[in-house]
Amino acid sequence: MRTFALAVISTLAVLVSLHTEKANQRGQPVLNLPLFPAPIVRDHTPLTLALGTIGASVQDGYALFGVELHAKDGKEPLVNLNLPAGSHLGDGLSEIMAQVPGYEHEVVSVHMINIYPVGAKRDSTDVLNTPVARFDAKSADPTQILTNPSEFIPELASRLNPRRSTAGPRPSGYGGASSRSKVPTVSLQMNQTTVRQILNAASEAMEGFPPEYYPVGWAYLFQPDPTLPAGGKHSWSFVFSAPNNWKPQPQKTAKHS
Repeated sequence: MRTFALAVISTLAVLVSLHTEKANQRGQPVLNLPLFPAPIVRDHTPLTLALGTIGASVQDGYALFGVELHAKDGKEPLVNLNLPAGSHLGDGLSEIMAQVPGYEHEVVSVHMINIYPVGAKRDSTDVLNTPVARFDAKSADPTQILTNPSEFIPELASRLNPRRSTAGPRPSGYGGASSRSKVPTVSLQMNQTTVRQILNAASEAMEGFPPEYYPVGWAYLFQPDPTLPAGGKHSWSFVFSAPNNWKPQPQKTAKHS
């Protein structure tokens, strides 16, 4: 009898969990975006590439990812994808997150999803939580903000290399991906914010891009090394996830002779 009762409780717990997850997805439209009507199968894929794979398969919209990774070996976690036809973005994200214990995700806006180590958002020592009193970027290339943030955020430059002036050379232990050429510019003004929020805002600002310019997310990789002044190596890169039809172009009206 006891075994039966425990089994019933366990089953109810699973059903409640699934119901809660579905309810949460209904409240977050980005997770309900349908994927292309074909199975998606990938093995041993780096986390950001797997996110880009499901993002590029989205129909009727797009999703951007901001990813914070901590890895002593400097390598991303590897995950598998095995999504049946008819899946949604939330299904793919759930499958990925189940394979990276120690990480959690948060939908932060209509298009933006953040992934970070559990508790990182509340950790005052986390570089991405560095407070920024005022951020003002006028006619800036947002991809440069994503890959070279310390050049735009003096507080971050000081945090990464306290031994040098923020007006000096790029901090040691810092690396970034090259920016894309001929990208439209954006202007951002933010008060009492954080580095993480600035990166999100730079990605979200690309919503106003013309259809031929794809918005991108960001990735921050921290490789701990107490022998370095900044406590380790800090690197930044893009996360490509927008599908080809991320912003449908207006249909041209046919001209009648």
